[in-house]
Amino acid sequence: MGMEAEPFDQFFMWGEMLLRDFDETDRYMIDAKMLFADLSNLKELDAGLDYLTEEQITFLKNFWQGFDSELSVNKKKFLDVWRKLYPLYKNFHKKLSLESIAYEGGLHRSVAEDIVNGKIKLPYHSSEASDRSKGTDAILWFAGFNALTKAEEKIISFAVDQGFATARWDTDQYYLNDESQEAGVFFRAYRHHPALAKTFSPDSPGNFRQNKRVNSMGAAQPMGQVKALAHVIETELKNGMIPEESVIILPDEKLLTPVLHSIAPVLDKFNVTMGFPFASSPVYNLVEQLVELQISARRDYFSYQQVQSVLSHPYVVASGAAAVHAKMKEITKHNWVSVPKDFLGSEIKLHAVIFNDADAITTYLLQVLHAMTSVASLDGVDQEYIHRGIQLLNRLDGVWNREETKEKSSANKLKSFLRLFRQYARGEKIPFAGEPLKGMQVMGVLESRNLDFKNVFILSLNEGVFPSAGNQGSYIPYSIRKTYGLPTPEHQGAIYAYLFYRAIQRSENVFLFYNSEPDVLGQGEMSRYLQQLLFESKLKINEQVLHNPVQPRPVKPIVVQKDDNVLKALARLNEGTIRSRGLSPSALNTYLECRLRFYFQYLARIREPLKVEEEIDPRILGNFLHSVMERFYHYILEKKKNKEIIADDFELFENKLDKLIDEAFIKEYYLDPKQPVTYEGQRVVVREVVKTFAKKIIEYDRRHVPFTIEALEQNAWMHNIKISHSPGFVVLGGTIDRIDRKGNEVRVIDYKTGRDELDFKDVDSLFSREGKRNKAAFQTLLYALLYKNNNTTSDLKIIPGLINRNNLFDDEFRFGLKMDKEYLTDATPLFSQFENQLHILLEEIFSPDGVFDQTDKIEACKICPFTGICYR
Repeated sequence: MGMEAEPFDQFFMWGEMLLRDFDETDRYMIDAKMLFADLSNLKELDAGLDYLTEEQITFLKNFWQGFDSELSVNKKKFLDVWRKLYPLYKNFHKKLSLESIAYEGGLHRSVAEDIVNGKIKLPYHSSEASDRSKGTDAILWFAGFNALTKAEEKIISFAVDQGFATARWDTDQYYLNDESQEAGVFFRAYRHHPALAKTFSPDSPGNFRQNKRVNSMGAAQPMGQVKALAHVIETELKNGMIPEESVIILPDEKLLTPVLHSIAPVLDKFNVTMGFPFASSPVYNLVEQLVELQISARRDYFSYQQVQSVLSHPYVVASGAAAVHAKMKEITKHNWVSVPKDFLGSEIKLHAVIFNDADAITTYLLQVLHAMTSVASLDGVDQEYIHRGIQLLNRLDGVWNREETKEKSSANKLKSFLRLFRQYARGEKIPFAGEPLKGMQVMGVLESRNLDFKNVFILSLNEGVFPSAGNQGSYIPYSIRKTYGLPTPEHQGAIYAYLFYRAIQRSENVFLFYNSEPDVLGQGEMSRYLQQLLFESKLKINEQVLHNPVQPRPVKPIVVQKDDNVLKALARLNEGTIRSRGLSPSALNTYLECRLRFYFQYLARIREPLKVEEEIDPRILGNFLHSVMERFYHYILEKKKNKEIIADDFELFENKLDKLIDEAFIKEYYLDPKQPVTYEGQRVVVREVVKTFAKKIIEYDRRHVPFTIEALEQNAWMHNIKISHSPGFVVLGGTIDRIDRKGNEVRVIDYKTGRDELDFKDVDSLFSREGKRNKAAFQTLLYALLYKNNNTTSDLKIIPGLINRNNLFDDEFRFGLKMDKEYLTDATPLFSQFENQLHILLEEIFSPDGVFDQTDKIEACKICPFTGICYR
């Protein structure tokens, strides 16, 4: 045919759709050659479809009117697909015939054609059953049908016409005799059928409007319906309802598990007879996560995101919760963006199987699922899910291993497999079947056919669910379907309308639930079947819309009094590990910004939950930059054995920078120092940004030589300030990035990767809660004070300053802070006033009077980690 074969994973999606079209074509006994013809040729349309009515031909002409002689590229491609459909159909049937196999639609068509043509001789002749057409003693009965396909119609009609069969139709005069009711559309057609008309009784029963108590209940979201269902069932049981006379119908099969959990406390026995979507099972989700885990694999590492997803899966947790928790804690502690595979290996068998290399993906997945069958804490339902997953993967294993995909990378192979798995698994259902004579029945819509119950509970009566959205794809557009009599959305709607009315026509107590909160696009509104019942049936319906009244509480200011426990916590600020560093500038800045935040962070010791940081933010950039610059100067000092820096020390610094950045990454992410660092994704950006910053700092320092390094990342200097309250003094400390000296000028340097300002008005403004306060200047001046009080040399000019992104890349960059827009050439004259203000601040903090309350500056709350407590 000249068509190039596609890989199976690419073929599956459109191939499944094509097979569905072939199946419908045969079920409705359509002339496939005509259906799949090149309909752009209107002459062929007129000559070849002369048996169609004018209305049908108009449908086709309207559809194809845009396909003129000057075809666009897209139209040509579209028509080319149509030209290939019939040869595909013909060759497919030929191959199936050679192997003596058939799909269901093809088998129906073959039987129907052979019966009509006399090729199949049925065992009963009309002469043997002259009176059987009346149905009194017919040998063969057709019962419970509604919408017949053309093949079904041919077979049943022939059997009825020959007199050895009859048909029984379960109808009600309410929808059968009313032309506007879509539930009876097929029956009304069959009542005028040449053969089937005689199988209808003259009088149709009228049970629908008799002895009915109907309740309509709207509830918010599917879970609201489930909870309402459980409450109603509990009430009805107390009023004498017999479970064996009752059924729960679930149009949305995904609600099966929530419904079972909700009704279990109020029902001793219930029986499930329906299919549960495999795609809604935990096993489906686990397989997805396992494949994505293998896609993320890089040499000896897995991506932390996929590792955490797998470890968090309920089945993996069930295999060893303590081991899972320990691994998660360790990953977060080490900030492992890439998690070593050897770390994930475990004495737990399942974990060892999961965190292993997958040479063959289907083999790997089957090994994991087989290992899960031995997890004792997984109950029967979970084991059923796992067993179904094993069956599905065994089927895929044979198909996948036959595919030739050598030209693809391993990651692409896995992505192709994941796409195939999703397409295949989403059409699979897990069948549940039980004892139909015990307990309340739980069924899907199709499973409820031809069954009558006294008490009927139907959930999810919303458009798009019941009736379903009908989103199955097809190569055959609506107009062509309409013309040839193939099923359309109207056809599907009529089928489900009948199932709805038939389910309740003989019931006495009906409870109908729907979601009262459609989405923002208006989709998911009340089902049209329920609307018809409310406005057309003339039944007395008790309507309820359930809701929980929301009474929001006013957000009250949070004020913490300084009671004995708080005062003890304040005293502990000078004890233990805090004493080794002292009360830091960051802590004092926090207190000035918001007293309550200071209380949460330093007294109540509330910590933000740890998480693996992969995104670029100032903290990560700052950590890397500090680490690289510290290592750079330590490298020089260790080599020289003295603290003086000269121009020659900067030779070949770029090569050293790459090595130092690698070391910083190894330290930050706890990588294996024996392995080369791999830079991917965010890491590439972080490396380049840090390298650019470091090069610029070194270029600036080269112009400043010679100078002497006084301190690097110094955190041993302390300063005591006496206060009048317990504990009598406060220890101030912190980590100073760098201090260097040139002559009698000492630079106190703080690296910043943000846009911190250099300018401040005066010392008092650094302690003021009003207006804009320069936190970076406050911090650097405090560092300068620590240096002065820990250095005996006099006559030094101490120049605090920032090296940040705002000024570092400025050609006219000058180091130092600005006070009232003038560069600060010596901070020593400010220390007396700065220390006095510090004393006042510390007296306030440690005073037994006063409170810890919220700041009035709402903008400060935007980046506060405690907004979930304050509701700011």
